[in-house]
Amino acid sequence: MMRNFFIIFFLFFLLGSCSPENIHEDVFEGSAQGTSFHIKLIYSQNFSDDYVREKDIKKWLSHYNRIASPWDGESEISNLNSGDTVDISPELFELCQLAIQMKHETNGILEPTLEPIIDGWGFGINNGYLDYNDSSKVESLMKLVGNDDWLPTSTGRWAWPRNIKLNFMSLAQGHSVDIIIDSLRSRGVYSAFVEVGGEIRTYGKKSFGDDFTVGIEKPALNKQDELQVIIPLRNRALATSGNYRNFRVDSSTGIKFGHTISAFTGWPIQTEVLSSTIIGPSCAMADALATAFLAMGLNKSKLWLDQNPEWDAYLIYIDEKGNFRNWTTLSDL
Repeated sequence: MMRNFFIIFFLFFLLGSCSPENIHEDVFEGSAQGTSFHIKLIYSQNFSDDYVREKDIKKWLSHYNRIASPWDGESEISNLNSGDTVDISPELFELCQLAIQMKHETNGILEPTLEPIIDGWGFGINNGYLDYNDSSKVESLMKLVGNDDWLPTSTGRWAWPRNIKLNFMSLAQGHSVDIIIDSLRSRGVYSAFVEVGGEIRTYGKKSFGDDFTVGIEKPALNKQDELQVIIPLRNRALATSGNYRNFRVDSSTGIKFGHTISAFTGWPIQTEVLSSTIIGPSCAMADALATAFLAMGLNKSKLWLDQNPEWDAYLIYIDEKGNFRNWTTLSDL
């Protein structure tokens, strides 16, 4: 998912270290899916199979791009959104199930059919055309939102209902990370750190037994590489979303609005939460929840976390006096 860039600043000097004898390490960095990837692999001394190569990583990422990227005009999601009937792959089928699950988990805040509105406000693949004088256009587009009949019941031939367009950008990048992690495990990789476009998942530890770590940037309009906090990752996924860089300015009113769109009204919304970092068992779900918490606001996010203790969060918000504050469930920071 290509979104609020550079919210996470990756501490690769913390990832790197001298390896114990007979422990093999590989680090891969590059571009894919319209963004960057950073992957570190550690093999145990007993590993005797073929190593994962950079070409394998790029092949996996390219394959996923052909499934779920809205920027690829021939991807499965693009063809479905164009009204075509498509042979749905197992990966897209799983992504669809995750999307409907997260809609239910967030009481409709994450709405997969919001694509026409997202595109209209300029946070999709196009530049956008809506402004704050377009209430009738927003109301008209919202008539296309909320229908769950698009959900495929199996892999194989499928088409969306007429005029339905789907947006999985709050899930897809994290989902690709989960798939890569599963692929690495199946290839015998002992320990791994996988980051694609700011979404991260790890398993195992670094060569000397230390946890992998990720630094979270302080919220600022300009990239400053100033860290708010360093979070250890222990066999978990992490995703961060922010509403302070990915924004547009309305041409008629001069109003600045962020990329968080209400699934209930179709209008951009801004809560007190500026940056939402979510840590849990699934990168796809962490990716989605990081976006959802921006729309939920602080109190509803806290309530959700109380009811779902397998998840943690680090939230940066503005209090009633305009001061930056943070709140977290992580006890070891």
